[in-house]
Amino acid sequence: MRSAATIAFCVRPVRARGMTLIEICIAIGIAAGLVAIAIPAVSSITRAQLRQKSGQLAGGLRSLYGASALRSATCRLVLDLDEGSYQSECAKSTVRLSAEGEKSQNGHREASKDEALLAEKNQQGLSDQEKAKLELLQKSSFSPTPDVPKTLLGKDVHFVSVWAEHQPERYTTGQAFLYYWPSGIAERASIQLGQGDDSVMSLIVSPLTGRVQVMTGAHDATGEKP
Repeated sequence: MRSAATIAFCVRPVRARGMTLIEICIAIGIAAGLVAIAIPAVSSITRAQLRQKSGQLAGGLRSLYGASALRSATCRLVLDLDEGSYQSECAKSTVRLSAEGEKSQNGHREASKDEALLAEKNQQGLSDQEKAKLELLQKSSFSPTPDVPKTLLGKDVHFVSVWAEHQPERYTTGQAFLYYWPSGIAERASIQLGQGDDSVMSLIVSPLTGRVQVMTGAHDATGEKP
C-alpha cells in the first residue's frame, strides 16, 4: 500500500519548464520564415495597386487624345498633384498656348495673368481693355468634360511628379496641364506615380500618336528639359 507522501507526489502537477536554447532558435527560425513570406506578398499587393492606377490613368490619356480630334477642339488633362486627382477639360475650339510660356518656382506652377483675370470677380473695376480681353478669354476658356471624369488616385497612390513639353521644369506640387490638339498632336509628357517610399511607375506620352507607355521605375520623356 502506497504511503501518503507517494500519493501526494503522484498527483502533484508538473511545473512548466522554460524553453531550451534549441527551442528558442526553432521559434525564431519559424518567425523569420513567416516574415520572409509576408514581405513579398505585401510588396506584390502594393505593386498591383500602383499598376492598376497607372493603367487607369493611361486609359484616360488615350481616350482624351481621341476626344480632342472628335470635338475638333483643344483639350487638356488637369492633374492636381496635391489632391491626387485628374480630369479632362476642353475648349470650344483650338487654343494656342501663350508665347510667354508658363512660369514656375520650386516645382510649382504659377498662375498666369490671364488666369488671374478670369478669376476676377469684381469686373466693375476692370478697364475697357481688360473687359475686352476677358471676353476673348471666356470664349476660349476650358470647361470640364465627361471624357475623363474627375478621378482620385486614392490614399495609397500619389503623383510623384509631372512634366509636359510646355513646362519650364518638372512639377511636384500644385496643378499641371497636359494638352491635346484636334490635329492629332499631343504634348510629349512624363507622369510619375508612386506608392510608399520606393515603388514608382512612369507614363510616357508620345506626341505624334498619343500612345502611352507604362514603365516600372522613374523615367523621363525623350527630349525632356533637365
